[in-house]
Amino acid sequence: MRRSIVTALMAAALASAGAGRGVAAQSNVPCDAFRSNPDGSWTALYNVRFPNPGQPLNLIGGSVFRPGNYILGNDIAATLTESCASAPAPALAPQPPPQQAGLPAHGGGNGIVDMETLTCGELLETDRENAGFLLAWYSGWSNGLAKNHTMSVPAVKDGIRNVIGYCMANKSKRVSEAVDVVRRLDKH
Repeated sequence: MRRSIVTALMAAALASAGAGRGVAAQSNVPCDAFRSNPDGSWTALYNVRFPNPGQPLNLIGGSVFRPGNYILGNDIAATLTESCASAPAPALAPQPPPQQAGLPAHGGGNGIVDMETLTCGELLETDRENAGFLLAWYSGWSNGLAKNHTMSVPAVKDGIRNVIGYCMANKSKRVSEAVDVVRRLDKH
């Protein structure tokens, strides 16, 4: 209840200052950077600057924005629904067929993958299921080395999405470097 009152007061203040959601809808919302999902959520297709009263938001590719979830007072999903409802769906670039098991090209055909040398580009060349599997394995392995024996499933899922988003913009980086960058960002 308190959150909705605060949100309503913020929206009223922004609207009276000419910076409400209507302004965000009129400003240059990058509809082509997002995909609408059947459940009403939106997925960022790549890292994108999103208009926001005061300061633009830097959104990470692969992030999912659900209705009712606010970032700095902005319901990204509601803004996208309002601004992009009549926009044509972005054309997705043709994807190469997914590899079967793991990353045979990287593992020399024997299915063995050296996670310390795997690049973001190689990770992105595999299908989503195998990419998620590799990142979940790497998370468990590195947490085991650090003697962390508990996990937060939502945090791991967010971390995987964030690593994939980082990799989309940094294909030449190693996955281990991407994981380190995302971990540092999550701590701040």
